[in-house]
Amino acid sequence: MEKPDTLVKYKIEVVSFGFKKGEQPHANVLMDVRFLKNPYWIPELKPLNGLDRPVRDYVIEQEGAKRFIEKLLALLEDMVPSFFATGKSDTFVIALGCTGGQHRSVAMAEELCRALESKFSSIGIVLTASHREHKTWSSFDQVDIG
Repeated sequence: MEKPDTLVKYKIEVVSFGFKKGEQPHANVLMDVRFLKNPYWIPELKPLNGLDRPVRDYVIEQEGAKRFIEKLLALLEDMVPSFFATGKSDTFVIALGCTGGQHRSVAMAEELCRALESKFSSIGIVLTASHREHKTWSSFDQVDIG
C-alpha cells in the first residue's frame, strides 16, 4: 500500500543577536542593522528592548529601516522558494545583528517576521522570531508586545 502524500512543512526562522555578545549565528542570510540609529543612546529607551513599543516605534519608523525591510523582503521573496526547491533543508534562517542584540535587531527581526508571515504563511511556511540575547535584557520581564 502506498503512503499518502504528506504536506511538507517549511520553516523560516528570524533570529536577532548582538555582535558583541559572541559568535554570529549560523544562518542562510545574515544582515547587520547597526546602520540604524541606536535607541541605546536615548535614556528612556536604553533599559527597554525591541519588543517594547517605544523602542519598536523608534527603530521601525526610521526611513532606513523601512527601506531595509522592503528591499530584504523583495530579495527573500525570490530566494526562499528557490532555496526550499533544492530539497537540501526544510529550514531557512535569517539572522539580524546589532551591537548588543537588545534594541535594533530585535525590533527589525519582529518586523521582518511579520512581513514574511504575510507573504509565506498562506503556503504552509511556518515563521518564528527568536532573540538570542533575551536573557541579558534588564527589561525582559516587563515586555509590552502590544
